[in-house]
Amino acid sequence: MKGIKGNLSTMSVSDLLQFLAAGRKSGMLRFDRGKLIKQVYFEKGLIIGANSNDPKEYLGQLLIHYGKLDEGQLKTALEAQREAGGRLGEILVSTGVLPQQDVLQVLRIRTLDIIYDLFLWEDAHFEFFDKESPPDYFIRIEVDPTKVIMDGVYRIDQWKRYRELIPSDRTIMELVPGWTSSAKASKEVRQILYFVEKRMTVAEISYNMHAAPF
Repeated sequence: MKGIKGNLSTMSVSDLLQFLAAGRKSGMLRFDRGKLIKQVYFEKGLIIGANSNDPKEYLGQLLIHYGKLDEGQLKTALEAQREAGGRLGEILVSTGVLPQQDVLQVLRIRTLDIIYDLFLWEDAHFEFFDKESPPDYFIRIEVDPTKVIMDGVYRIDQWKRYRELIPSDRTIMELVPGWTSSAKASKEVRQILYFVEKRMTVAEISYNMHAAPF
């Protein structure tokens, strides 16, 4: 298994995760697609975390998406990070903006989202680095790859259905005749409908919602 490499066009993410879990491997599985890089860390076959350089998967964006921060709080924290360095999560906790529990909860969600997104990648280079440990600042979780595979395969199915309705992220949606703003809906749905009324594309709505199209 040491030094395994290849492309997702010939070996799927599901097969890779299964193979590493069955072999109880420890190390780092790296994926490269253009400028995007994702790293998934394993310990004795369990997934213990993941990292990504995709801006939509940055911690700050997810904290806003899940209602833990607003734009102003994130801007202040990022400025403090630029001036003094350090990890964003640690800055938010040390300055009292967020409790550590909230940061850890979103970091766990972020780890899983990084991996789930890989199931939608059809063409990317991968390589496994045996025994490579995560960085010191790493937030550790423990996830059974079997559950991740099941959820990932579900995403593939849902993504296909999504693409049948919305073939491109540049798609502009319209509200059906008779729709009224008084209709019962959650705050998040109302916000999406507001953006639809403004004739934003799916990509623009995703950006303003701090979320991926999925």
